[in-house]
Amino acid sequence: MTAASAESFPAALAALRRALADVAQGDVRAIKALYSHSEEATSFYGWGGYEKGWEAVSRRWDWAAEQFKGGTVSHENVTTVVGDPITLVTDIETFEVAMAPGAAPTRWTNRVTHVFRFEGGGWRLLHRHANRLEGRYEPAARLPAADAVARD
Repeated sequence: MTAASAESFPAALAALRRALADVAQGDVRAIKALYSHSEEATSFYGWGGYEKGWEAVSRRWDWAAEQFKGGTVSHENVTTVVGDPITLVTDIETFEVAMAPGAAPTRWTNRVTHVFRFEGGGWRLLHRHANRLEGRYEPAARLPAADAVARD
């Protein structure tokens, strides 16, 4: 790993935090600027589905911008592993955002993974995976037995 790539990562992580704060306000310009514009860019967002390639990821951020009408986001870092050329960040992320103008904020917490790649002399977000943080449960409590599904 180059010293420049290791030293510059804290700035990239701070840029991600600021960009997500903007997303909570319905502004996706900063997150789109931080994202890799490659065909390898991917996203697995909390509302299902997935996107592969910059064009699809970009459209999904545009959709997200339409959902959020102002609010906040906070992060609790679980782990950060800086590598060369890939860095991995896992966080607990809490949004508190109005989903309609003047509406009371809705609050939810995600467990998120951000993968960055050092490209073109700087860190770019290559992948975001976010899904709702749930309490732990035993699989049997959530998944019906295969024979029960077959009978339904």
